[in-house]
Amino acid sequence: MSAVSFLAIQALGLVPSIVCFTSLQSGSRLRILRLQMVCSVLWACHYGLLGAYTAVLTNGVGLFRAVLCYHNDKPWAKSRGWVALLLGLYAGCALLTWDGLYCLLPCLSMACTTLALWTHNMPRTRLLFLLNSPPLLAYNLITGAYSCALVEVCALISFAVAIYRFDLRGKKARLPQR
Repeated sequence: MSAVSFLAIQALGLVPSIVCFTSLQSGSRLRILRLQMVCSVLWACHYGLLGAYTAVLTNGVGLFRAVLCYHNDKPWAKSRGWVALLLGLYAGCALLTWDGLYCLLPCLSMACTTLALWTHNMPRTRLLFLLNSPPLLAYNLITGAYSCALVEVCALISFAVAIYRFDLRGKKARLPQR
């Protein structure tokens, strides 16, 4: 792979990473989901160019997941059966592309993200996003998605800041003073 191709592939992974990284600073669940749809498509292209096929498939399932979560306030999309199906599809992604234990990493990450997006509880959403980062960071380093790995470190910090801003800071102020 030429240096230009390598840099172009890294740039392709950087764009959705930055969009996703900043999306959780939004207080809007629907805005986060719309941005996730765009990111899933761009990441699938990025990982495909790197030959990281587990991530290509998991991002395809992730796009389907984002559409379901966007509509999960509607009767047809409320069933918890969708969550079970999505988790099963992620496991299937690892089986179809198995090349070692590292293939489980994006599946674990996407499972956390699925649970995060399914809930309407924003503190739980932010916590699950925080938990999705370590396995994805490891996968990105293993597969050469270095721009995504760099942003994943920033995402960990962003998720922690969002948890502090929205979930911990307000609770700390409400604690009784002794």
